[in-house]
Amino acid sequence: MYGSINLRQTLIALSVIFLAGIWMANVNSHHYDIKNVTISEADSLIKAGALVIDVRDQDKFNFRHIPGAILIPLEVLRAGIPLSLAAFKSRPIVIYCNEGLSHGPEGTAILQKAGFAKAVNLESGIEGWAKSGMPIQRG
Repeated sequence: MYGSINLRQTLIALSVIFLAGIWMANVNSHHYDIKNVTISEADSLIKAGALVIDVRDQDKFNFRHIPGAILIPLEVLRAGIPLSLAAFKSRPIVIYCNEGLSHGPEGTAILQKAGFAKAVNLESGIEGWAKSGMPIQRG
C-alpha cells in the first residue's frame, strides 16, 4: 500500500513539475506580428540608409553595437516614441537587441503600432551580428 501511494505521489509531483516547466517557458514568450530579417538582409537595409536602433541598455550599447546605431532603450519606447524619430516614419528601421528574441521584437512592434511600417527586427540580434563577423563598434 505504501509503495503505491509513494508512486502515485511521485507521478503527481512529476506531472506538476512538468506542467510548471511548460508554463514557465511560455510565460515571457510573446508573439509579435513583425518582420524579422537576417543579418544579410539587415546589412543590405543599413547600406541602403536604414536607421539602426539598439533597444538594449546603455552598458550593453557601450560594450558593443552596430556602427551608426542609436540607442533607444526599450523602456523609452514603452513610454512613448521620441519626437526625434518622427522624420524616420517612412524609412526602413532595423531594430535589434541582444539575441533578437525579446526586446527587439517588442521594440519593433511598438514602432510598427506607431506607424513605422518599415521597422524590422534583426532576428539574431547583436550576438548573431558579431558571431557572423560583421563590424562592431565599442564605446
